[in-house]
Amino acid sequence: MRAFIRKPRQFLQSYADRLCTICGHEGRFLDVGPRPEARCPNCSSKERDRITGLFLRRSGLDLGDKAVLHFSPERPFFRLWRNNPRYVAGDVKISKVANAVVDITDIRFDDGHFDYLICHHILEHVPEDARGMRECFRVLKPGGTALFSVPLDQERAETWEPPADMPAAEIERICGWDHVRLYGRDFPDKLAAAGFTVSEITFTAEEGERHRLTEKHSLAPQGLDRIFVCTK
Repeated sequence: MRAFIRKPRQFLQSYADRLCTICGHEGRFLDVGPRPEARCPNCSSKERDRITGLFLRRSGLDLGDKAVLHFSPERPFFRLWRNNPRYVAGDVKISKVANAVVDITDIRFDDGHFDYLICHHILEHVPEDARGMRECFRVLKPGGTALFSVPLDQERAETWEPPADMPAAEIERICGWDHVRLYGRDFPDKLAAAGFTVSEITFTAEEGERHRLTEKHSLAPQGLDRIFVCTK
């Protein structure tokens, strides 16, 4: 209903059927703002959610009984895992889509506590991002896996950090709302500096179309989601 109210013309267009990697829904996906076919109408997954879902399916992973730390959880996964007593859905504030208050720069769990950690689009909001990465490494078990993504500008070799005296409005114009930096291609190097072994989730063009994994819109240079798989 919301999609019809916000953009009724999309229902007059013909779209190919997509397949959600999380809930298995097959059919047309819905537009989200300038992003065509971004949202699954059944579970509300978006592009990066479905990339994560593809990784979990490929790996044969079921996190329903694992010790998981999930920052600012995406709703499709929160619904899947919220009944798992070992699932910590953390946010910096009380939220309906969280079950704990967690500060990524000061995680109040013991070393090696979690089997898996998921951190999508968090670090661009964190002034001390390197400290946050080190904390994530600390609380992950040896052999554990963490998934990270940030808005990443592939045209930048190095992450852009604003000058200390730059007005907040100008930072937001360059980086996006509430963001404190704009990451470049060196983002995986920053994860490696925290101790992780880093690889990237890749998918074929056919998978990208079938599951609608790639964002297509005017903000693509900063919006394309690359998810990095980090092991300890």
